[in-house]
Amino acid sequence: MIEQVRGKAQGEGKQADARLLFVYRCAVSIACLLLAGSGVFWVAANWADASKPAKLAGAQLVLAALVLAAWLIRPRDKASWRNKGSANHNFSVRSNLAGLAAVAVGALLALVGQIYQTGADAWQLFLTWALLLLPWLVTLHTVFIGLLFAAVLNTALCLYIGVHSGGIWFGWGTWTSSALVAALLNVVLLTLYEVFARFFNDPWRIAARALATAIAGWLVAAALGAIDTGAGPIGMSLIGWLVLAAIYLVYTRLRSDLVIVSLAAVAAFILLVVPLLHWVGSEAGLLVAVLVLLAAMAFGLRKLGKLLRARAVHGEPWYISVFRLVAMGITAVLLMAFLLMVLDFEVEFLWVPGLVVCLVGVILYRSSGSEVVRELGLTLMTAGLLLAGGSFFMLYDEGALLAIYALLVLGLGLYVLAGNAAFRFIAAFFVLGMATLMTWPVQTGDGTLLGTEHALRGVSLPLYLRVWWFSVAGTLALLWGRGELAGKRWRPLGWALVFLAQIVVWQTPAPPLGALLKVWHNDPSVVVIWLACAAMPVLAVAALLWRRPALPLMTRLGVPTAFSVGSVGWMGAPGVSLALLWLVLGQAMKHRSLQAFGVLALMAYLMRYYYLLDSSLLYKSSLLAATGVWLLVCAWLFRRAGGLRGSTETQPDSEAAPRVASHEAPVARHATPGAGKAFGLLAGLFLVLLVVNTGIYQREQVLNQGRPIVLQLAPVDPRSLMQGDYMRLNFQVADQVYGTLEHAPEASRRTIETQREGLLVLRPDSAGVHRLLAVVPSSFASVKDQVDAHEPNSMIGVEPKESDVLLEFRLRHGGVRVVTDAWFFPEGQADHFAQARYGQLRVDGNGVGLLVNVLDSAMHPLAQR
Repeated sequence: MIEQVRGKAQGEGKQADARLLFVYRCAVSIACLLLAGSGVFWVAANWADASKPAKLAGAQLVLAALVLAAWLIRPRDKASWRNKGSANHNFSVRSNLAGLAAVAVGALLALVGQIYQTGADAWQLFLTWALLLLPWLVTLHTVFIGLLFAAVLNTALCLYIGVHSGGIWFGWGTWTSSALVAALLNVVLLTLYEVFARFFNDPWRIAARALATAIAGWLVAAALGAIDTGAGPIGMSLIGWLVLAAIYLVYTRLRSDLVIVSLAAVAAFILLVVPLLHWVGSEAGLLVAVLVLLAAMAFGLRKLGKLLRARAVHGEPWYISVFRLVAMGITAVLLMAFLLMVLDFEVEFLWVPGLVVCLVGVILYRSSGSEVVRELGLTLMTAGLLLAGGSFFMLYDEGALLAIYALLVLGLGLYVLAGNAAFRFIAAFFVLGMATLMTWPVQTGDGTLLGTEHALRGVSLPLYLRVWWFSVAGTLALLWGRGELAGKRWRPLGWALVFLAQIVVWQTPAPPLGALLKVWHNDPSVVVIWLACAAMPVLAVAALLWRRPALPLMTRLGVPTAFSVGSVGWMGAPGVSLALLWLVLGQAMKHRSLQAFGVLALMAYLMRYYYLLDSSLLYKSSLLAATGVWLLVCAWLFRRAGGLRGSTETQPDSEAAPRVASHEAPVARHATPGAGKAFGLLAGLFLVLLVVNTGIYQREQVLNQGRPIVLQLAPVDPRSLMQGDYMRLNFQVADQVYGTLEHAPEASRRTIETQREGLLVLRPDSAGVHRLLAVVPSSFASVKDQVDAHEPNSMIGVEPKESDVLLEFRLRHGGVRVVTDAWFFPEGQADHFAQARYGQLRVDGNGVGLLVNVLDSAMHPLAQR
């Protein structure tokens, strides 16, 4: 009896420690993510009050501080690095700081490009970033740095092929070639990951599944890109099927992972859809395509079900539901298109055949034991729901209030009659989404939806109310659906509400906190709903900590209090609140899919937050930084106060690192000694600083020693990710290159077209604006080289002068790049720099140029330097 009581107490203690460890890790990881966003926002803000040396030195000092902090943080028990039962090193403070430093490297490279208005192709920046991450990836082997490396390398490859490829391989175009090469790159990365998987300590196989998703996505993109080419999509689809078949064999026989197998099945289904639709030319052909897709869907579900049974997996996991959702959704849309072609109904009356199709689908689904017939029934119900929903939407738009109630009744009836989780999700998501569109606030229909003035007039109240109600209802539905039987009933509705809340929150304004008083004066209810949204993750954390077994009172009170203070930072960014809510709820319910959704939702919303114009980038950067620092400080105090027993890097975590299920690939735990990690951190830092400062020195040499020239330009102004506001430049001489190239000697023209670069021969006019005389290959160091080669006039057709300047150019995307195609300026100064009419450059003796300023029509500099 004593042993049973002792064992129960130990088990409860482990559960309590697991919850505390989750809160600690969540605070550290979210803090680092917010700080990473803060750094990107700060670079993009292009702060006008900070000098060039202050920006460059400050950014490098921050990077060095992050790396040194990660180096100084060592596990308390060094033997734990060899302990196979140690916690996942991906969640350690060191790994989080290293991941933050990895993002800071990209921000630093963007800052250098922003300050020096560099003309380097974008692929060079991303490739440099990826290469600089290698020392940390090889020695730290964290999942985050690995995925960041893969994402940056993918971007670099796509940008490179987009620049240097003009359509290769069997008549396929540039985009198709790029997508295929990117898919092959990810195949290589996935192979390398599987070889070294034991180093990454990734029991959830996040990296492998992310890379497999990238492979599938690029193969689909390649097939779609081949539609408009001479070769057509069939060849690319065949290549995709071969790659996906290899993935299927590997992950069913060599390394079992049904998530990757399901992702491959989804991609294979889409690759079947693309050539079928390419060949469809009539209603009969469309019907044949629908029947083929129905058979393919039934075959895929049968194979996946057989694999599930072989691995003793009960129910329908989320990845099988994803395949069913995609296959059934596409087939239903095509079936609906067929019905629209053959039915002679006005749009307002399409609900009649829609109801008939739904009824036929219900009868087939509930009366047949055949898997193919049941899938046909689900597809018919989906197609009928789409038909009726579209018709009800048109009726409601014309003032028929009854239409929304009819849609809700139809959706509820189908939800109850269908026992399939995937269809229930579609029904709930579609019906509630259509109802939301029907009742959407009419004031937000203009292009200034995200302006703060709407929040001050109370327009944001209905938007925030929708976010709050969807979030609360989704949380309750997921909680009610915790059991197996209840899960079939409530979980599809819960996920539909979660997705709807996440979609609506993207449409809500995010005004600065300074507007609180003004908003309160105009409409206090808006402030109340802001607070309610910000409080949701705080209440979720409190509920998690107050669960049995009981934790110390100070912990149960102190942690929610610290989170409530931090919630002030995300009160103006409701997407952060929702992401944290899903993260905490997923931990409480042990739903890894919901946790992963929360992480992805947070990263996606930070990207959305970047483009919202309600507040400045500098304000957003300060807010994110303050919130991140607060969470880090609270996590440190919590650890120092003894809230966690033992080292956070060695504490076992049964919830955060669950046992590998039978359908997942086993992952051997392995850890590298701390000395190797420290060496990798410092070596990576040294390499980054060496590359960055070498580039700074080279650019400073051009600025100090280069000859000044002035070129005429014509700008426009969008916003760039990471580098902030800019205006696109179009130098007049660039428009003249192709015409001048046609009159160049044959040898010169071939050389320039092969190398895709050359030199402009420029000469200033009486106003000091440099005009194009000729183009020559890059092999000429100066115009006078032609005289030394006894060809004084063969290249440029005129006698060279001392005032002539050579400036490099590149042939890119069917156009010409001269130095740079953008001028970055501080946020909020678009009107000032819209006066730019000329670009002022410095050019060295090798033709390398840097844009140093833009001039107005009177040639007065617009930037104060």
